[in-house]
Amino acid sequence: MSKLYKKIYFDILEEIKNGTLKTGDRIPSENELAEKFNVSRITTKRALDMLAQRNIIERYRGKGSYVSDINTATSNLTIEKENNLFLSNSKQELVGFIFPGFGSDYGSKLLDSVEKRCSKHNLAMVMKQTLGNPQLEEKAINSLVDLGVRGLILWPSPGKHYNNALLRLVIENYPLVLVDRYLTGIPSSAVCINNKMAAIELTNYMLEIGHKHIAYLTPPTGGTSSLEDRLMGFHVAMADKGVRIKPDTILQNIRSTLQGNSDINNRKLRIDENDRNEIKKLIQNNPEITAFITSEYLVAVLLYEVLVSLDKKVPEDYSIACFDTPTGIIDKPLFTHILQDEEKIGVNAVDLLIKHVQESDTPPIHSEVGFKVIKGRSTQSRSIKAIQ
Repeated sequence: MSKLYKKIYFDILEEIKNGTLKTGDRIPSENELAEKFNVSRITTKRALDMLAQRNIIERYRGKGSYVSDINTATSNLTIEKENNLFLSNSKQELVGFIFPGFGSDYGSKLLDSVEKRCSKHNLAMVMKQTLGNPQLEEKAINSLVDLGVRGLILWPSPGKHYNNALLRLVIENYPLVLVDRYLTGIPSSAVCINNKMAAIELTNYMLEIGHKHIAYLTPPTGGTSSLEDRLMGFHVAMADKGVRIKPDTILQNIRSTLQGNSDINNRKLRIDENDRNEIKKLIQNNPEITAFITSEYLVAVLLYEVLVSLDKKVPEDYSIACFDTPTGIIDKPLFTHILQDEEKIGVNAVDLLIKHVQESDTPPIHSEVGFKVIKGRSTQSRSIKAIQ
């Protein structure tokens, strides 16, 4: 637990032990404690919730918190000597999972893995969906903290602007684990793949099958570590092979796939006409291009639909590779793609969260899980004749 609310927790215990607070006495409110200790209400609420869960105090909505029967409270103080204030085997604790949304290409296995791992550790998971909206993310964080969750697993919204609630959690050392991406400049634990290395391997695959001229499509990358690292990996792979990249063959402002413009669950896109025109322009101005890599599955879907509208065939005319894709039960998947180990991401995230809950001084840990390049029906070798 953070040192801030540990101090509040033990200060109140000490007042009960030395008789300053007696049975039935009112405990200062969350706001009063926040002012006294110069901390946020999140911190004071955590301390009071812990006291209430151990029957040391009783909390009444709208009335406040009061010292329980002094004999009950005193007997519970011996628990502190074990320095294990969380995750009792006899009581199911709450943890929160906040995510922007998921589709058939990525996210459902991660959610399932988190839930199963929580159940194994006698934890109940409470979910909140943000639709990639920072304001909804902040609201979700506050509501779950108010609910009394022991910690949070957060799949952050894209973008470079972090909401105040998230920054507060980091500053106060609240048990927090990020999944899918990390936050640049924010010291918090995270579980994800090595997106830079994954992009390098995917690009190398395209180069190895004969595609020298490759375009790259992505939504805005700023502030989203996974997208930034994938674009960096593409640049590194091309540079290592001595392939020059023309600036106009990288589109970094795809809007159609942003939250609100797409129906992820049904895999439907409302294509932004500017995206369509930019892709057409790229193709017209760069006839040497034979392949595309996209940073996300839905961008690959967008590209595929635009190519079909231009009477182009995949993979005969253009090969496409991306990150994540729905997996077919019988046939090979449509898109050659990076497959992330979602199950391992979920397992590691829960285990890491438990570690932060039980050991308050655990430093931020960056955990990387595996990935694979999966060959689909969207790529084929470029013949030597075609290259010439």
